[in-house]
Amino acid sequence: MKILILTKNLLAETECQNKLQQLNNEVLCSTSLVKDSYMTPGKTEAILSYFSLVILSETISYQEIKAVVPIIRKHATAIVRKFESDYTKDFEEEQTEYVIDQWIRKDASLEEVRELCQTITQRESDNQVEILFSNGKGVFNKGQYHFYDIGFSKRESALLLSLYECRGSYLSREELCGKIWKEKLVSNSQRSALSTCVRNIKSKVRKIGIPCEPIETAWGKGYQISDEFYQLIKI
Repeated sequence: MKILILTKNLLAETECQNKLQQLNNEVLCSTSLVKDSYMTPGKTEAILSYFSLVILSETISYQEIKAVVPIIRKHATAIVRKFESDYTKDFEEEQTEYVIDQWIRKDASLEEVRELCQTITQRESDNQVEILFSNGKGVFNKGQYHFYDIGFSKRESALLLSLYECRGSYLSREELCGKIWKEKLVSNSQRSALSTCVRNIKSKVRKIGIPCEPIETAWGKGYQISDEFYQLIKI
């Protein structure tokens, strides 16, 4: 897998780069691309599209993350954020949930790095399958999958049904939490549980071989059911 590490200090990435290369990945570390990606995006698009995974170093500030992520999102299969403290992770996860795919500790073990790479590789493979089907090399029938046969939990079902009923519109996390828990005030534990539901739904859909993302996310907007998934399931 081709991996790009964006950082403010090349020496800070030595250990991470070594572990990734031990797993037979091609790895490039760059400091200049951090600023170039959002200051001159036209010049960096070709470079970013070469990589399947972009890792954002803990040396990059949150403000820069907000600037660079929308550009990377257009090209990379996955975006991973390295973190050092749980406090920083909790804050950034709250703000960037819609666009950061995975989080990994600065001092992650080789086994943890291996599992991260495996997850991203599988996602890239799923995306390739989706492209084949979207190009007409595979055919799905409308309503081919019954909603209740996929194995969603009660909470996951409530989330998806809410999105299904609001097709074409984004629902914020607060709106979704309100629909699921029927409470006016949304707690941090509910937000965390919602994030878990979204991840579980995507995982279950992927496992049964549906080559499309069931839920679309957008920075500052929230979640909506994807058109492809809407067409494939029946309630």
